[in-house]
Amino acid sequence: MYRILYNEKSIKSVNLPSSKSITHRALILGALNSGRTEITNPLISEDTIITRDALISFGAGIETGKNKFVITHPIGKVQNDNIFLGNSGSSARFLIPLVSHLDKPVTFTGSPELHKRPFSQLFDILRQMGMTIESENNSLPATIYPSEKQFSGEYILKSLPSSQIVSGIMMAAAKGEKPVSLIFKKRLPSFPYIKITQKMMSNFGLNVHLNSESVSIKPEPINYDWNYRCEQDMSAASYWCAYSLINKTEISFPNLRMPTMQGDEEIFLIAEKLGAEIQLFKNKVVINGNITSGLDWDCEAIPDIVPTLAVIGMFAPEPFVLRNVKNLQYKESNRIKAIEENVKSLGGKAIYQDGTLTLFPSNRLHGGIINSFNDHRIAMSFALAGTRIDGVIIDNPDCVSKSYPDFWNDFTEWELQNDG
Repeated sequence: MYRILYNEKSIKSVNLPSSKSITHRALILGALNSGRTEITNPLISEDTIITRDALISFGAGIETGKNKFVITHPIGKVQNDNIFLGNSGSSARFLIPLVSHLDKPVTFTGSPELHKRPFSQLFDILRQMGMTIESENNSLPATIYPSEKQFSGEYILKSLPSSQIVSGIMMAAAKGEKPVSLIFKKRLPSFPYIKITQKMMSNFGLNVHLNSESVSIKPEPINYDWNYRCEQDMSAASYWCAYSLINKTEISFPNLRMPTMQGDEEIFLIAEKLGAEIQLFKNKVVINGNITSGLDWDCEAIPDIVPTLAVIGMFAPEPFVLRNVKNLQYKESNRIKAIEENVKSLGGKAIYQDGTLTLFPSNRLHGGIINSFNDHRIAMSFALAGTRIDGVIIDNPDCVSKSYPDFWNDFTEWELQNDG
């Protein structure tokens, strides 16, 4: 456990990690390429290593160098047909459709938490596409068989718990033989992440067209020499924006260039609305934080920063109303429950009803033990509360390795005390 000593506040700048979302996609697109792919400035974390190792098991040639991945040949011939995914739902949804391009079936397992997450919608679509899937409860563990036919045709997607289902199929379809179209019957959660997939595929020269109602992929042979540099992570930026806001201090992000392709850069727009001053320079972004109001915000497109917004809301002068957060129950933890429980443990008030989470001002905040639920975003978000409240203890600090391995090193401006 870590106790956060709230009276040390001298941080001035943060070098953000690279984007987990972008690193996942770059690895997978590179593993479909028969040419050479060099990925520089990737995030090397628990989740991205899970994806890398699975792609190697699928037959890809991947070398890990200093701050880079080099992919020399694509997936195809399975080297290991048992893949352990830990608690990485993104790895699962991106990797499972790729089995359509392998020479034998693959069995996927993961942590107990991952086995509780919904995969039925992904499995249903892949079955329509000709894949055979063996699963006792429409989740993991599951054995996935290569498709007897290449993905082709038009498929209607109804209610989905995650945009990663769409992104996973988009990337797998790029290596097929016939065009694939996915029709969106309902508004999809986290749509900016689908845009990231489309932009990266287009940047790699792949034929993909996206609008609010559908996406179409026209496959072609993938044989290029690719060099790709990963952006810094906007989800990670949200923690330090929150720190700046609740502590009324200035933080600089060196080498951050805006705009990015990530939807979570919306944190800077939100911060400005709350009262912060944002300065954009050629080679950095600077935030000078302050909170002068509450917030009423549609969060459907930015689910990963909702825990951060909830912590900011604990210190706002007026209520924070965070709308369209229902899908947070399907993340690494049930983040709605995790936020409610941890806000209450610190003396705050949070109420969830009909897809809306509301945080209320409280003058009775106090220290307490944060139950991270083994969820990196819960641990990092609620660590920020400890910069304003004495006695905040994070129960499982190591879970941040999933997306931000150096988080606690960046946090040492406040001297963490190991309580266990």
